[in-house]
Amino acid sequence: MRSVIWIINKYDAGKFPEDVEKDGLKAVNLSSNENPYPPSNEVKEAYLKALSSINRYPHPEYKDLKKAIAEYLDVDESMVTVGNGAGDILNNICVAILDAFDKVAIPIPSYTLYAILAMLRDASIEYVEFRNYKIKADEIPPFKLLFLCSPNNPTGNVVERKEIEKLLERGNYVVVDEAYVEYCNKSIVDLVNKFDNLIVVRSFSKFFGLAGLRVGYAIANEKIVEALEKIRLPFCISRVANDVAVAALNSIDYYVKLRDEIVKERERLARELNKILFLKAYPSDANFVLVKVVKKMDLAKRLLEEGIIVRDVTGLMGLEGEHVRITVGTKEENDFLIRTLKQVV
Repeated sequence: MRSVIWIINKYDAGKFPEDVEKDGLKAVNLSSNENPYPPSNEVKEAYLKALSSINRYPHPEYKDLKKAIAEYLDVDESMVTVGNGAGDILNNICVAILDAFDKVAIPIPSYTLYAILAMLRDASIEYVEFRNYKIKADEIPPFKLLFLCSPNNPTGNVVERKEIEKLLERGNYVVVDEAYVEYCNKSIVDLVNKFDNLIVVRSFSKFFGLAGLRVGYAIANEKIVEALEKIRLPFCISRVANDVAVAALNSIDYYVKLRDEIVKERERLARELNKILFLKAYPSDANFVLVKVVKKMDLAKRLLEEGIIVRDVTGLMGLEGEHVRITVGTKEENDFLIRTLKQVV
């Protein structure tokens, strides 16, 4: 075994309902930043139709999916690469770009998978802490590869466009993870036409609610896409996932309505959380809210006892003190959370 395997920590996905449901206790999962609503009818139909073809491979080039993504984002099809979720895309980027000891910059607090994937390439990682993830380009050291998350997980805020442009002007590779961007429509994907060193990573898991099917993609210049397509695993997306993702893009109006409801609930949830003693909810552009627990009380554990799963991010690099990240659920789920919090706190 490579020695790095024993150094890295296994990625922690948090608790899931099946981990905690017992003795009649039903869990409400507000931990994984999923879309809490069911898929569109078009998506359901595509799923059922695709089941009859699971004995066949999908087309290896995923041309229909790439075409639908290109039309969705108004980019050329040659600028689209696909993968088995955004995590697969991020891994392929590291494989394609990083040699041993290459410098990787990771502003924190942010998504822990970036560091794991870079460490597996024996990269030299430099963490740069920014309070509330307020990125300042001038404070980021030299790098070959930089990971930015916008909106950021777990803080929920976007990185200012002007700061991203400053970083791109350095000429080295900049990855902008936009897994949650549809919840704020503050994308920088148009900058791929201006900068050859930009890679924008997207997901079907959050906005489109296809977390269980694993579909991700990236937008970049043709040379980068050619490299990523060359090294990705063949048939990395199932036929079912491919067809369902296309159907989701074809029913965008349905998901926009869900997005509007989630954003409305996000703002209401943040207001209600800030009314509760010892809790401070940060502004968010995503489908979750980061909450600082001013008085240490092991809040995630206490909510778990009531059947509510939130993500405990206490101890995450760049966060000081107790914090939880709460996914915006349905109105009923959010009401249940607020009532329970008032009792627990």
